Amino acid sequence: MNQEINNNLYSKIRESHRWFVVLGIIVVLLILFLAYSFFVALSDNQINTRKQFLAKQTEQTAKDIQMNFAKTYEDMVFFINNLEPWTYERTGNEQLAFEKRARRIFNNHRNVLDTVFVRFPNLAVSFYFDEQNNFIKKTYPEWDGSKIEHPGFLWLENNNKQVALGFFIDIKKFFADELNNHYLGSSSEKFFYQNETLFKLSEYAFSKGDHLDERTLKVLAEDVKIGLRGGYEGYFADSVQQKNHQAIIHQYPFNLYPLDQTFAIVYLQDKKSISSGIFETYFYLLMGLLLLLVIVLLILYKFLKNVHLSNAILAKNSDEINELFRRQALLLHETKGFIYFQEADGSMSSVGKEVEEVLGFSREDFSKNFKKYIHPEDMDSVKSLLDQAKADKKEVISHEFRFQQSNGEYIRVKFFEKLLYDDLGIFMGNVGICTDINEHYLAQQEIIKSENRLRAVLKSLPDIIFIYDHSGVFLDYYVQDISLLLMPPNDSLGKNILEVLPSPANEEAFDTLKKAVKTGKIQTYELELKLASGSHFYEVRFFKLDEAKVISIAREVTSQKLWENGLQEAKEAAESANKAKSEFLANMSHEIRTPMNGLLGMISLLENTPLNERQKKYIQITKDSGESLLGIINDILDYSKIEAGKFELKWESFHFRKEIKKIISIFSGLLAQKNLKLNLSIHSKIPEMIISDKDKIGQILFNVMGNAVKFSKNNSEIDIDISGESIMDNSFMLNFKIKDYGIGIPKEKISILTDPFTQVDSTNTREHTGTGLGLAIAHRLIELMGGSMQIESELGKGSTFAFNIFSGFENVAFHEEYSSSRVDQENGEVQEDLNKLNGLYPIDILLVEDNDINLQFMEMLFHQLGYVPSIAKDGEEAVKMVKKQHFDLIFMDYHMPKLDGIKAVEMIRDLPNGHIPKIVGLSASVFKEDIERAKIAGMDDYLTKPVQITSIIHQIKTCAEALAKK
Repeated sequence: MNQEINNNLYSKIRESHRWFVVLGIIVVLLILFLAYSFFVALSDNQINTRKQFLAKQTEQTAKDIQMNFAKTYEDMVFFINNLEPWTYERTGNEQLAFEKRARRIFNNHRNVLDTVFVRFPNLAVSFYFDEQNNFIKKTYPEWDGSKIEHPGFLWLENNNKQVALGFFIDIKKFFADELNNHYLGSSSEKFFYQNETLFKLSEYAFSKGDHLDERTLKVLAEDVKIGLRGGYEGYFADSVQQKNHQAIIHQYPFNLYPLDQTFAIVYLQDKKSISSGIFETYFYLLMGLLLLLVIVLLILYKFLKNVHLSNAILAKNSDEINELFRRQALLLHETKGFIYFQEADGSMSSVGKEVEEVLGFSREDFSKNFKKYIHPEDMDSVKSLLDQAKADKKEVISHEFRFQQSNGEYIRVKFFEKLLYDDLGIFMGNVGICTDINEHYLAQQEIIKSENRLRAVLKSLPDIIFIYDHSGVFLDYYVQDISLLLMPPNDSLGKNILEVLPSPANEEAFDTLKKAVKTGKIQTYELELKLASGSHFYEVRFFKLDEAKVISIAREVTSQKLWENGLQEAKEAAESANKAKSEFLANMSHEIRTPMNGLLGMISLLENTPLNERQKKYIQITKDSGESLLGIINDILDYSKIEAGKFELKWESFHFRKEIKKIISIFSGLLAQKNLKLNLSIHSKIPEMIISDKDKIGQILFNVMGNAVKFSKNNSEIDIDISGESIMDNSFMLNFKIKDYGIGIPKEKISILTDPFTQVDSTNTREHTGTGLGLAIAHRLIELMGGSMQIESELGKGSTFAFNIFSGFENVAFHEEYSSSRVDQENGEVQEDLNKLNGLYPIDILLVEDNDINLQFMEMLFHQLGYVPSIAKDGEEAVKMVKKQHFDLIFMDYHMPKLDGIKAVEMIRDLPNGHIPKIVGLSASVFKEDIERAKIAGMDDYLTKPVQITSIIHQIKTCAEALAKK
């Protein structure tokens, strides 16, 4: 019984093995068949892909050639239309300007042009580059260029002006340059076809010869002749291996107006090279598959167990597919779009459920009545677009039109459709995506309205406005009274400023324009024109609009000129008074800042000594009072500089949002102290990089925000809104609005807020103190930067300060994230052990100071840092000490008896060892002229009084570190 069971079991095992062998053979054959089929399919796909690539490349190359040649021909036509017959009959700038234009157009199209001939009534000239790349000009007393007969020679005539232009076209060089710009990969060849002749590109030249088999060449010639693009499979001759190769070939025919010739671009690819790399890959793949088969046969008995695992994997894949569909639905939701499918007859076969969210219609209603919801005025354009696309066998189309929502309102939508055809090219239907773009469309319309408003403003200005390119050619104008011009403004368009204005005014205007282009700053000059009504004077300002355009704004100042002689004496008197005021301010600054240096310096030293809480409080009050006094002095000096016209704008590119947040961070302590909430909004239209005076913008915001914080009620808010709009290309107008919810301003006081030394509450009992200069300085700076300020306020409810600033911007992406630096970083040096500084940075110091208070403060400071400096009380004594003793660092006072700091530095630098010490100036003067004089005399750095302890420590460190590197 057991034996029979064993025999049956053995029989079943053998039967099982037999089925395993049969199954294995079937699997092997199946794998081989699938491998071969997959190889064939992949190879065909590679070849089809390459055919599509060659077809697109030939078309792209041909279109590039046509475009570049057309541009050359258009420039030559423009060139002849702007020639003047008297160019070589006059002396001066006419000939030079003409030859510059000739050289410029030759340089722009050097890969096409060979030689250019220009015929004037009395002579002819030619231009060409010789082998040494020299630009050669030749003249011919009598020559008719139209007699030249050459297939590459073109002749243009302007009978109205009796001038003509001829030029040779180097077709082969032009085609070689263009074809070399397109990369096809290895085992490919480039040709161009001209007049039934095929030319092969070899490096940067063409060789003539028939490189294709006769059958293919014949078919290609017939297609080119009738202007039909084509793709073929044929054979080409390999001159290196001396044998023929099967290739795929594509050509694209085209014409070059006005040449009466037929051209074609021909690209071919060795067919064998496309799929040669697949053989080796598939050999290893087949071996891998066979090895995999062995493994499969070994583990086949686990099939049932693996079925369960496969089901689990299938469930996972199903989840992933569901997730993919969910993401697709989310994407359509975010873009406010939906998918739809249409049959060939135009009926809607399916539509996504998102249509209900976008348009409000049910899927059934939309599928049945969608044509009724297209705006009647857009129906014809939509239908004609689809009909034309089907006629042209286009694969994709897109269009914008108006679509009705379920509430009856029309919105702007955009559809993108994929058109489907069968193998015979018969239209089968389409699939599309419809997207709601109404918000984007409305935003674009608002931009257009804004630009139109700006143009309306320009047209309404009484000034004479012209726009030029950077070479001085008139492009556009806005003129109210043409009687103030030499000629009608339309007649100047296309002409150079040198041609329109009389000499010598034209040269001065051209030089001013070039200076504005070079510096990027406004340039002003005065122009006198003699018109039929008499002499007129104009004040003209040039400034850059963008990298391609310049604008001039001219205002008639004839009446002002009549008053100049009478006002000259008053002007000189005012200048004398202004100079006296500046000298007084300089002296006042020095006299006040010198004791302030000692006062604030001693307070800083006292802060670093052991103190109780009351003493710390008294010292802090004293320090705050001193710094407040210093702020008042700075406000007075700033306003005086503005009044004297010495306040200069420094234009530079900076990260706008980063700088705004830096300025706001300064008020973080005051905001926290009054429990104020700051709401900052910077509109997305503002570019990342702004071109303006960063420091002046900061000063304006500091003064205006300071007022908002000062006058805001505790536990209230401050709103800051910053917007802007683009003005004529790369110019930009920044708009600021700062609103507080504070005590407000009486209406009768608003008009005097920007007057200097003016306060709303000027009584002795006022709650908020100040000089009354903050808003005056901000107002004048805003005007200097091309803007204006508006103030609105209501007592008890708060105030709104709005102003705008003219700036530029850069078209560059900027993704640097802003992070505010820690407040204690700048004071980190003071936290060190001051007594150990000499041990860390051992240097010899000379202190030159004549004021006893400042001398005592500086000596105490250096002793606290661990240094014993040498002392000189005037410049003569300092020079003598430097002659006798070596010093590493010299702190030099500016104003001293006997010999001042400037002359002392000059004498020290002339000594044999005078270049060794680092010299740092110490002065109470903050005027730019004094700082520049100090740097020119030989000072390495300049510290204004009151001097901060951190600044002294920084100078010691940098000096010691520089000495250590030597």
